Amino acid sequence: MAKKPTTATKKEIELFHTWLATEDPLSIATHLYVDADAVFSAALLSVLKPDAQVLFVPADSEIEDTRTLGVDISNGKQAIKGLDVGSAFGLLVIGMKSIDKPVYRALRRWAHQLNLTDSGEGCRDGVVLAELVKAWRSLGLGDEGCFERAKELVAGKIKTERSDNKQKQLAKSVKITNGVAVISNGSKIRAAHVFNQGAKILVRESEVGHSLMISKQLVKKGVKLTELAPLLEKKDWFVHPAGFIACYGSVKSPKNFRESGFNLQEIVRFATTWLLSHVDSGSIKIHTR
Repeated sequence: MAKKPTTATKKEIELFHTWLATEDPLSIATHLYVDADAVFSAALLSVLKPDAQVLFVPADSEIEDTRTLGVDISNGKQAIKGLDVGSAFGLLVIGMKSIDKPVYRALRRWAHQLNLTDSGEGCRDGVVLAELVKAWRSLGLGDEGCFERAKELVAGKIKTERSDNKQKQLAKSVKITNGVAVISNGSKIRAAHVFNQGAKILVRESEVGHSLMISKQLVKKGVKLTELAPLLEKKDWFVHPAGFIACYGSVKSPKNFRESGFNLQEIVRFATTWLLSHVDSGSIKIHTR
């Protein structure tokens, strides 16, 4: 997807942008007996334009109506095939890069996959989108059913990307003291984003319990929470054998954090003391911001 777009690709992207900027009523057309490129392209357009009607037409149909965008169809001035990119879906995703970066980032790997498989090339991904369509058909789903499943996946992927972007911004406001970050206000922030801000330990207090998590950097240096097992396990905490997390309660097994045996300040205190002991020994370094 990093190749310089050809004239044909630029023309198709312009066609896509023009359709996207057109007010409803709109329609989306793709061919009957949908394959992965057809169904995921139609699904993406439907997520972007939820009120647009979706039509399944013969593959040799000519799409001429300016309010209709044909995807994975070759004929007509309103048809997009994405031949120079590799797939219609790949072209649509490229077209989103200048309009909505989160959508582009969310779907670019799927687009790369379809660019390969739709061009007859091999793909080593664990889950291939083309195989999903085959599986749906094996369950007896027709074009409409496959489309609805694909739309759920596309919508979910985009929603996840937007949520992840929000979490990255929230992580910047998390206070880090002596390498220890604390989240106790119910904020949903991935630990990785907090560690990227320089934290070595993340302490959480939430409706599902208390937890401690350490960065991959610490684990790679041999610093593991299993060192705290004698303190934590007698309070019925779970300490993962790999040493990267310890918790009293989780989303999989919620518990009352008030019954964890420690209050938040106590957890922060012993976690900080433990971390600084490794700093003093020279095994790790922490940076304040």
